[in-house]
Amino acid sequence: MSGTEQPPTPDGVPLLGHGMAFARDPWTAMREWGREGDIVALRFPGRSIHMVTDPDLIERVLVSEASTFTISTAQRRTFEGIEDDAVTATEGERWKRLRRALQPAFTWEGIRAYGDRMAEQTAAHVAAWDDGQRIDLLAEMRLLALHILADTLLGVDVSGDEAMVHEAADALVAKTDFRRPGQLLPDWVPTPTNRRFDRAVGVLDEYVADALDDAEAGGDTVAGVLLAAHEQGDVSMAEVEDNLTGLLLAGHDSSAVTLTYAWYELSRHPDIRGRVAEEVEGVLDDGADCPDADDFEALTRTRNVVRETLRLYPPAFATTRETTEPVTLGGYELPAGTQLMLPQWVLHRDERFWDDPDEFDSGRWERDVERPEYAYFPFSGGPRHCIGMRFARLELALALATMVDRVDLDVSVDGPLTFTPSLSLRPENDVEATIRRP
Repeated sequence: MSGTEQPPTPDGVPLLGHGMAFARDPWTAMREWGREGDIVALRFPGRSIHMVTDPDLIERVLVSEASTFTISTAQRRTFEGIEDDAVTATEGERWKRLRRALQPAFTWEGIRAYGDRMAEQTAAHVAAWDDGQRIDLLAEMRLLALHILADTLLGVDVSGDEAMVHEAADALVAKTDFRRPGQLLPDWVPTPTNRRFDRAVGVLDEYVADALDDAEAGGDTVAGVLLAAHEQGDVSMAEVEDNLTGLLLAGHDSSAVTLTYAWYELSRHPDIRGRVAEEVEGVLDDGADCPDADDFEALTRTRNVVRETLRLYPPAFATTRETTEPVTLGGYELPAGTQLMLPQWVLHRDERFWDDPDEFDSGRWERDVERPEYAYFPFSGGPRHCIGMRFARLELALALATMVDRVDLDVSVDGPLTFTPSLSLRPENDVEATIRRP
């Protein structure tokens, strides 16, 4: 293929290009565009994006040639005002320094100590549910995930302050909703959405700063690790605060939606739910009240439910990058500054790599099937993979196992499941559940 050729461009509409189809139904649009080529050029008002759906090319972008790509302009804009000094929004040597400072808190050995607390928080949360009670499932999972994260991240009891954190998360989701009026306006324009975001983030910043006043350097929280790095001169206090704020927001929201979708699928597949319950019962046959980090490997079926949930419902439906210099990708010459979208949503549901890709089948992870590594990357990949990946995997497995051991949830959704086209893959529908105690 000649390097002078241009990637195919799917049909769009005048002025809006592909923006209208993306805002209306990004999930269908991305899958349709992906069928036109491994790289397609998309036009949106004020910008263009190249969507990449070949796993080997994604591996080059994220891993083997990662130094040629950086976080995108869109990602920097998304977190502007909330994570300006955080690892998610920085580049180059500063990013490396922040990543090194955070890393001790997120090694496997570092997060093992959190296992007991994850399960204990879950058990306490579930204990408050009554048999036959009807709950808003996403709301309950958001509360649970927030309590787990506040405990392990900041070492604080967030009881009574949940609404403040949730408002900041909701404001961020509203700000990044592709369909909202004013989406294309600069963030400094005082739209109602931008004013709500600024207020909510300001309140959350004060909360994190107050929590840090009572925290100690060292210890068994992420805040302690960062404060120790601050005392050593490795990070500024602004960097400590912004990283904790970012982790608190993104960490609790992504875990909450994943647990919501996991229960949605377990309710639809009682046979899978039964096998998970049987597994948990076997793991706890020594009389332990809750599973812990030592049980993680033994929770194979539980972990496969989590893996399959993350395949069908990746919390971040696409990863973005930007070229730092001219590159040739898939036979096409891309200049420096080219915006790239690497959509987990498309790769995770691509029939080239998955049998019955739209079906929830946790058993697929027990079958020996060869597929490219980057046909599945819910936590991104390479040097800039989600630093909380191990934490999330442990949290999701232990929380789900603890709940399955105590309750069954009869989940119902009003109509077909749909999603908010925003930063977080939240359900648009109300997802409710009825508590069933064994």
